[in-house]
Amino acid sequence: MTAIQIGIIGVGPRGLSILERLIANERAAKSADLEIHLFDPHEPGVGCHDPDQAEFLLVNTVAAQITQFSDASVVGAGPVMEGPSFYQWLRDERIDKRRFGQNVTSVSADAYYSRKLFGRYLHWVYHYLCGLAPDHVKINFVKTEVTNVERISKDAWLLESDVATVRVNYLFLTTGHSKPRSIPSGEQVGLGRLVPRSGPETKVVSDTYPVQKKLSFIQPDMTVAIEGMGLTTFDVLGELTVGRGGCFVDCEGGKKKYIPSGREPRIVAYSRSGLPLSARAVNQKGVSIQYRPKFLLADKVREMRTRGKLDFVDDVLPLLLADMEYAYCEAYLRERRDPVSAMLFCNQFVYATDAAERKELIAKYIPAEDRFSWEQMVSPCPKQAVASREVFKAWLIDYLQRDQVEAKKGNVDSPLKAASDVLRDLRDNLRAAIDFGGLTEESHRWLLSEFLPIMNRVAVGPPESRIAELLALVDAGLLDMSWGPGAFCEQSRHGGFMRVSSEAWGEQSGEIHALIKARVQMPSPHDDASPLLRSLLDAGHIRLFFNGGFHPGGIEINRDFNWVSERGEEVSTAWALGIPTEGAKFYTFVVPRPGVNSTAVVDAGRAVSKMLSMITGHVPARQLSVASQIPTEEYATAFASLYGAL
Repeated sequence: MTAIQIGIIGVGPRGLSILERLIANERAAKSADLEIHLFDPHEPGVGCHDPDQAEFLLVNTVAAQITQFSDASVVGAGPVMEGPSFYQWLRDERIDKRRFGQNVTSVSADAYYSRKLFGRYLHWVYHYLCGLAPDHVKINFVKTEVTNVERISKDAWLLESDVATVRVNYLFLTTGHSKPRSIPSGEQVGLGRLVPRSGPETKVVSDTYPVQKKLSFIQPDMTVAIEGMGLTTFDVLGELTVGRGGCFVDCEGGKKKYIPSGREPRIVAYSRSGLPLSARAVNQKGVSIQYRPKFLLADKVREMRTRGKLDFVDDVLPLLLADMEYAYCEAYLRERRDPVSAMLFCNQFVYATDAAERKELIAKYIPAEDRFSWEQMVSPCPKQAVASREVFKAWLIDYLQRDQVEAKKGNVDSPLKAASDVLRDLRDNLRAAIDFGGLTEESHRWLLSEFLPIMNRVAVGPPESRIAELLALVDAGLLDMSWGPGAFCEQSRHGGFMRVSSEAWGEQSGEIHALIKARVQMPSPHDDASPLLRSLLDAGHIRLFFNGGFHPGGIEINRDFNWVSERGEEVSTAWALGIPTEGAKFYTFVVPRPGVNSTAVVDAGRAVSKMLSMITGHVPARQLSVASQIPTEEYATAFASLYGAL
């Protein structure tokens, strides 16, 4: 019998999830002889987690909360095929950790490890999955980029690259992070000021990765501006400091001191808010504990959507804030009073008839100055803090130090961090409201331009150690963040170098020799550098996703992740998951987490189940609830057989 041909374009974490679901289903019940062709210009599995990148570039999730495998918590994705999480893999004694370039002799479930080490794990997972594939499943990896796809019949696609042309029956697009096709001659810098792409002597870096290569031109006598103070900024700072031979040393009280090498440039950093991301709290939730919603219930959100599109501010945000306030007050009362008082309050809070009654209840238990304030989280900088640049600098240092204190208390015990973590724990409930155009067009625009930056700053920050490093760089005189809210970069009216200027203090400005735009770009598929996406758009196989007249990004898919063609028809033999769908889906750039019914695994299972139903003629594994476990001895054999080659 001729084997069914399956193509997976992009073999990072999302592509691995498709492969994992295919193998799990085929181990449980053979659908047909399958031949799976995987395409990626990088080593299989790693995606953007290059195993050769610098050690100081960290994964922004603790080791125990990362996996590439399904588990018993996953519902509706097919048979379970368990495998080691990132933390379990790190703990295995058979791994020669010295080969991975990072000191992991004492592995912690709640530590943050390098992206190069995570890349090694992903590469290992690929080989592990290949070792578990049943005999009727053949796997071919082609280290190349697919540049063009042609549909040659209703059930056949031709995948073209510079090294191979492959015909497949079914196709999965999981290409991950991408880059824009070109940098426009004029672009927005800072808060909406249209300036030339660069001044005569200022170099603008709009694409920061790989940081070592992109920033190699920077010399010690330069002044470098970093636009944005998100996660990418910490990578840039690492390259310009530790990457130049400097080092951080631990001091008493959890502080750090930076020892410069002399090769560092002068660095200024600014952002719309004037603030870096808040520190991620010490993890007290183990592997899979999450805040359980009391107000923003997924079923409630789905019922609301049956009545029409939602307004995020009116319909969703009040429920989310009620859950954040609940988590805040529960932690506060446990800390300041006792567990019984906390439980008594929480029961009354949940069963209060409305927001006014909840407000009255809070007034009985918590002093006004200590209460939860979303407004304070959104705009923590008081008016008096911007009286002058010196006052703002002192306030910012104090703000960051207070944030460190809260982060060290943990994501359960700190009232502030417990509330912040609700934003992270309830992302699936937010997806229930947002995905597939669930919001009104105006509300969707507001969500991405206003709410998402706040959510990232409050809930998706770096580990606390990164904030300690920021303060150490300020103390060493290498980093200046004292530009206040709304600082911007613009071309000097007199030519020459571009200048960073303060909006709060108009007389404050300074010349810069390089401007680094420290943000991960999410170009529309229409503007993507990938010739593949452009060819698919040009041929009408896919179309951009629009919510009304708003294009939030990505391509249009249906709820089984099938492409939607230019004519609005389901492309029944092709699917897309992850970043190519960011727009129709919300917050797709996450890896699976054990024990929480991971969205990434569920989505992959849904797409694979749809494909298998086309092969077998019936709806298969996603409706199964009984796990298909790998026999213990086979698991051990597969696990052990890979170490010799890696």
